[in-house]
Amino acid sequence: MKKIILITLFLIFATFTANAQFLFRISGNELEKPSYMLGTIHTLHGSVLDYTPEYTDAESQCGQFFTELDVTDRQRMKKLHNAIEQTKRSLTLSDGKSILDLLSKEQIELLDVRVKEVFGHKLSDQRMTWLWNFQPIVFTYLIGNKIMAEANRKHGPRSNSRSALIDETCIIRAKLHGKEIGELDDLEDRIKLQGFRSQSIEEQLDSLIDLVGNYDQKMELAAKEIEALKQSTLYWCLADFKSFSMMDMWQAKTRSDPFMFKVRNGKWLPKMQSAMKKAPTMFVFGAGHLLGDEGIIHLLRNAGYMVEQVKSK
Repeated sequence: MKKIILITLFLIFATFTANAQFLFRISGNELEKPSYMLGTIHTLHGSVLDYTPEYTDAESQCGQFFTELDVTDRQRMKKLHNAIEQTKRSLTLSDGKSILDLLSKEQIELLDVRVKEVFGHKLSDQRMTWLWNFQPIVFTYLIGNKIMAEANRKHGPRSNSRSALIDETCIIRAKLHGKEIGELDDLEDRIKLQGFRSQSIEEQLDSLIDLVGNYDQKMELAAKEIEALKQSTLYWCLADFKSFSMMDMWQAKTRSDPFMFKVRNGKWLPKMQSAMKKAPTMFVFGAGHLLGDEGIIHLLRNAGYMVEQVKSK
C-alpha cells in the first residue's frame, strides 16, 4: 500500500502540480545582484517548469545560463560522441592479447551470456571477434548500459509527456531569451562520466568479473535506483530538500563516486564564481551536486556566499 501511495503521489506531483523545486539564491560576497541555481532530477520532464513560477522569476533576473553540458548543441554533442567512440577504439589490449587470455573458462562462459544479451550473439561467435581485443572496461561499459536500459524499461516512470527533459528545457528557454550559454563540464570529464576512467587492467578485470558474476544483483540494484529516483522526484515537487538530502541512495552515491561529485564540484566552483562576477547567472545541474560537505551549497558558503532555498509563494 505504501508503495502504491508513493507512486500515485509521484504521478500527481510530477505531472500536474510541481510548483516548488530545489531552487537556491546565491548572494553576498560582493555580488551586486543574486545568482541562482536549480538542482534537477534529470528524469523530470521539462513541462514541470510551466508550474514553477519561482524559476521563471529567477530566470528573468539572470543575464546568462550555465549547465553541465549543452545537450542542445548538435555540434558539441557530435564532438562528444566522436570522442567517446575514439576513446573506446583506443582501449585495446597490448601484445596481441584478447579478453579470452585474461579470464578463466567459467568467467568466459559468463561473459558469453552477457555479451549475447547486449549484441544478440555470444562473444565466442566469429562475427564478434572485433570485440576480443578490447580492454575489460569496454565490456563493463556495454553491459552496464544494458542493465540500466533494462531497469528503465521495467521500472522507469511512465509518462505521456512529449516535452524534453528538464535540463534540456532549461537550456532551450535560456536560448530563446537570448542568454549567453556556458558549460560547467569539459569534454574530458564527460568521457570519464561514461565510465572510461584511468584504471589498471587488474582493476578493470575486478569490475568486469563483479558485474558478470553478480548480474542479477546488479539488476536489482538498478531497479532500486529507479525507485529511489521516483522518490527523489516526489521530494523535488514538494521542495523537500532536507528529506532528499537524507536519502540513502544519494548519500551512498556522493561517498562512493568521488569523481562524479567531489572532483567535478571542485572544478565547477571557480567557473561559477567567475560567471557570477560577470553577471547574474542561472546554474542548472543535477541535484545530487548540492549535497554534503563537498556539495556546491557547502562549497559556496565556505567561499563566503549566502545560499538559501527559494520557497514557493
